Amino acid sequence: MRNGRLLILGNGGAALSAARAARASGYPGEIHLVSDVQGPAFNPMLAPYFLKGALPWERCFPFGPGFYDALGLTCHFGAAAERLDARSREVTLASGERLSYDRCLVATGAGPIVPPIPGLKGSNRAFVLRTAASARQLEEAIPQARSALVLGASFVGLKVAEILNRRKIRVTLFDCADQVLPGGAHGLLAAAIQALFERHGVEVRLRCAMEGMEGAGKGVVCHSTDGKIEAADLVVVCTGVKPNIDFLDPLQVRTDQAVLVDERLETSAQEIYAAGDASQGINIISGKYEWLATWENACLQGRVAGRNMAGKGACYPGSLPQNIGLFFEWTYVQIGDVKGDVRGDVRVQGHSVLHRFFGSPSEERFLVLALSGDVLVGANLINCARLAGGLRRAIRERWRWEGSAQDGLTMEGVEKALRRGTDDFRSR
Repeated sequence: MRNGRLLILGNGGAALSAARAARASGYPGEIHLVSDVQGPAFNPMLAPYFLKGALPWERCFPFGPGFYDALGLTCHFGAAAERLDARSREVTLASGERLSYDRCLVATGAGPIVPPIPGLKGSNRAFVLRTAASARQLEEAIPQARSALVLGASFVGLKVAEILNRRKIRVTLFDCADQVLPGGAHGLLAAAIQALFERHGVEVRLRCAMEGMEGAGKGVVCHSTDGKIEAADLVVVCTGVKPNIDFLDPLQVRTDQAVLVDERLETSAQEIYAAGDASQGINIISGKYEWLATWENACLQGRVAGRNMAGKGACYPGSLPQNIGLFFEWTYVQIGDVKGDVRGDVRVQGHSVLHRFFGSPSEERFLVLALSGDVLVGANLINCARLAGGLRRAIRERWRWEGSAQDGLTMEGVEKALRRGTDDFRSR
């Protein structure tokens, strides 16, 4: 497709990667971009590093303000997509404006989930961390706080708890799960990270949730399911995100948790694509359609969608769950699935997930490998991030763990095996 109009809904990594890929593929026609916020695009994964003081504010905007003009984009900022009609190929904005398209990309990202706790929603002492505006709001609130509650022991929740703790704020971390990092960490590693936070003075309360909250002076009083009542100056909600796809008609565009896409990032509707946190594609480990919301996956998907929208053939091989971050003095990495319970057990040829452990938390150096049969499907790492690249490749390529070489293998032996790709690991 050489001419016509491409319509991109969104203003994040997937949306702007698609626009850049379309131009790089030689597309000369109109590209319109719709967003409910003003540009430039904000990377929410960098917000904790800004609040920690490890990153300047400008670095949270990886595409920069000049990106839109450089690509010749027509921007419709400040008005979200309210309705998409796949039959008439038209999108209606909240402002009432209607935009037609030849090909459309749904890259509207995800928004924070706020639990239906009485008194929480709408409180001026409750904060989320997802947009540039929300990051600034939390930044302004932190200096006046002496105590805080963080809801959700997720990856972001732990980062927020660390930031507040470093600012000399008394922090209580809640989660109804039985471990921190419930979505991606092996239980032993999760326990080690919990102990790390507790050593730094963060109170971690698991199997516990907030059930009510009311204002009290300049702070709040919170009631938890374990019967405790406590006051806090602020509450930060880190209980997950959900795709921004309410404007879609599920009878026109097939959805599950998010918009279902194939390897070309095409949806069930003709000339409509989806990418990033609004899309749901193949998890290369499980082979199932899963919603995996990360900035890296979003940008990769956007590139593929942009090329295809421009008429060039491109395929996306599938997403790999992964996270990396700093928690106090520890570096934590999660690749693939170590738990075997992401949308059902991860299995290869009928095998359940088994684990092998190297190092120990007491040594502050720990590696957990997850195997389905003899195939590597996941890894957790503490303070051995140099192994992450080799493990990512091994998981993507379904390397086998050779049974004859398992006994006595050290962490250094794993590193050597990853470099060689032979002996202890063999590529299929």
